[in-house]
Amino acid sequence: MLCAPSASADNAGRPMTFEWGMTYGDVPAIFGDGDFTIDTPEALRAFLKRSVYSPDTVIYLNSLGGDLGAGMEVGKVIREAHLNTGVARNSRDALQANTIDLEAFSRVYPGYCVSACSLAFLGGVSRDVKPGATYAVHQVAMNCVDKRKARSQFPWVVMPNVNYCPELDEALALVQIASGAVVEYVRAMGADPIFLSEMSKAGPNSINPLTMDQLNAYKINFTMRTESWSYETDAQGQFFLQYRQGDEWKEDRVELYCNRAAAPRLFLWLVHDTRRSTGREDARRVVALAEKGISVTWQLEAVTPDGMTDTRSVMLQSYELIEPPKVTEHDNVTLTIDVSQRFLDILSGAQRFRIVTTEPDTNGVNGFNLISLNLDRDKVAGIVRSCR
Repeated sequence: MLCAPSASADNAGRPMTFEWGMTYGDVPAIFGDGDFTIDTPEALRAFLKRSVYSPDTVIYLNSLGGDLGAGMEVGKVIREAHLNTGVARNSRDALQANTIDLEAFSRVYPGYCVSACSLAFLGGVSRDVKPGATYAVHQVAMNCVDKRKARSQFPWVVMPNVNYCPELDEALALVQIASGAVVEYVRAMGADPIFLSEMSKAGPNSINPLTMDQLNAYKINFTMRTESWSYETDAQGQFFLQYRQGDEWKEDRVELYCNRAAAPRLFLWLVHDTRRSTGREDARRVVALAEKGISVTWQLEAVTPDGMTDTRSVMLQSYELIEPPKVTEHDNVTLTIDVSQRFLDILSGAQRFRIVTTEPDTNGVNGFNLISLNLDRDKVAGIVRSCR
């Protein structure tokens, strides 16, 4: 078995467990804490099967390592579930009385992701090691017992279940095979395999923590999502502002265009792509939820006097929905919103906004997220001016 080095921590030696926790006030997240064992991938699959999560869900890992193969398999499970990854724990370290949040009011605390965990972490569609957390690698180690030494010291002890070390030529072959599998896995997860050279800088019983510059350069900190704002024209020469947000499975769109049929009015057309890594969402379920009400939540650049993020929300009125939510021929969800003056006020002052269902989704906490985007206020101001 290829493993992590031994280290002292309050979760060392305990198989990894998974549980839900709350972050940033009321945002649910998954926390995985403990060692990677051969049972960990199946434990995560079972946990996800009985959980309700979304493509924005983060799984925070806190582990000193364990079984190398299990780490890669967990990474594949994370990718299949379209989860994001972080390095943190959901409670303060009892050994560090002064432990503080990784970010203001985040309710997550510095954690470790070492060895096998460093590979599992790469499964995240979006990956973020915050300053204060530790992401570290080391040389591959083989967890086994020297057969000759054991038999010379304890010739009278029968040990049928001991994992004896292979002969040198077999050991070299196993390490070579493992290294090849790791390189292929890292490449498939979208990270730069050159970062594996950092492993050689720490022996099997020590670690090499990577700096923030290294994490970014090797695409360990990475978001496998593209977003863009651009001015476009349609086949009739109509000028509009288009926003695209995509990843390897889906692409959501927003288009802001001027309807000049009567007095010029700015409309927002939304396309929510229901494709997911695990198959399509039930578009009709999403529409049924959206028919009960649509809300807009937005975040201002300025914070509140107590230092909290200034987030606000309004429910759209029926007159602001020009075309109600519906299912397209491609099984996506679309709707059209009249950009009224109060909606314009939101766009002009917001840093980020979301269009969500007013009714909670099946998780019972938040509305279903139709789209969440960062605003380019200059481009939005341009399309507003063109519609006057």
